[in-house]
Amino acid sequence: MANVLIVEDDASDLRKATSALAELGLGPADPVSSVGEALRYLDEAVEGKRSKPALILLDLALGYESGFEVLRRWRSDRKLSDIQIVVWTQMGEREQEICRLFGLKHVIPKWAGDTELQDAVKAAMQSPSSPTSTTK
Repeated sequence: MANVLIVEDDASDLRKATSALAELGLGPADPVSSVGEALRYLDEAVEGKRSKPALILLDLALGYESGFEVLRRWRSDRKLSDIQIVVWTQMGEREQEICRLFGLKHVIPKWAGDTELQDAVKAAMQSPSSPTSTTK
């Protein structure tokens, strides 16, 4: 089973994400609710203090914080480049396009539904370990 980091500050969305991942047989899921927690998690993974997640399920809107900070950290460290990322967000097309500029192909609006989220996660987990992979 793959380790997954969920960066989500809404309890209802966290439950949906955890359930969707469990249905796919992915886990354990490590939830964090802030950018600071996510960055500390990634720093600890780089330092070998914890296992590196195979997948990050990332919300972009985290209260007054931005999930783009997590994307910047991921993109800036080669030791993190093999982590697959699925962005699952309520933000609009402009923000989704910015995610694509980071090289992400798995950007799902939250209103799309559970099936689309699961499809994106499956596709990400089958992608080559590269931030610029071209699946979906």
